Amino acid sequence: MPFIRAIRLAHPGTSNEHIEAVQVSRLTTGTLYTETREEVHRAIKRGVRYRTFDERTHQQADVAARVSSRGTRYIATVANGVETDNLLRLRQF
Repeated sequence: MPFIRAIRLAHPGTSNEHIEAVQVSRLTTGTLYTETREEVHRAIKRGVRYRTFDERTHQQADVAARVSSRGTRYIATVANGVETDNLLRLRQF
């Protein structure tokens, strides 16, 4: 399962919709590779399960594919049916 460990935001970025790319690894440690937000969104829609992994706290969260009211495809973490900011808490690259 891919673990998202870092994010790149459009400047100025303040929401999940501003995430442009993520750094992902197959385990919670190991080599990182970059995927665009669109690539992750498509993979989730195909059934690939992504999770965040915060290297500082070791917290994890499932990642969901979302579409904004303006039609922007983005990714977010969801807990109890509510979007959370787990992705935005990850380190930036």
